[in-house]
Amino acid sequence: MNELTKYRAIPALTHASAMLSQRRDDDLVVTRRVLESDMANVAARLAGPDTVDQLRALVDRMDELVDDPVTYAESDRAFHDTIMQTSGNRIARGVVRALESQVFNTARYMGRTERALCVASNLGHRRIYERIAAHDPDGAAEAMFNHITEAWIVRRSGTADPVRLRR
Repeated sequence: MNELTKYRAIPALTHASAMLSQRRDDDLVVTRRVLESDMANVAARLAGPDTVDQLRALVDRMDELVDDPVTYAESDRAFHDTIMQTSGNRIARGVVRALESQVFNTARYMGRTERALCVASNLGHRRIYERIAAHDPDGAAEAMFNHITEAWIVRRSGTADPVRLRR
């Protein structure tokens, strides 16, 4: 392979790598969405007053943090983790945490973090909280499914159609 051919191959390899990363990240989100939706369903059945109060406090706190994406993200993780812990499904929680640990600090997975996106994301959190507080398992699962999907569609990079997310 001559030097010119090597340089022509670099963009193609970069594109292929980006497509594989996009596919991996989409698959991670699909898996996370299935597991967390199920855990939200169970949490809506099991959540006691203390858990409901904790979720409400986290959602209210995230409303205050929309201009601080780093601290907002910490509360976001705490919100999701509270639901996972409430479900009692340690295996599903461990899988979600392991998956996210592989990509959490990557720019591709984290995406954009501007204020409007934090506001929109927390509307999803509030819907989840409201369904759990109402002890509505199906509503909580649907709210979690929609929240994770919508947040990812906004954050994901690349131009490929998110066909892997469709259900």
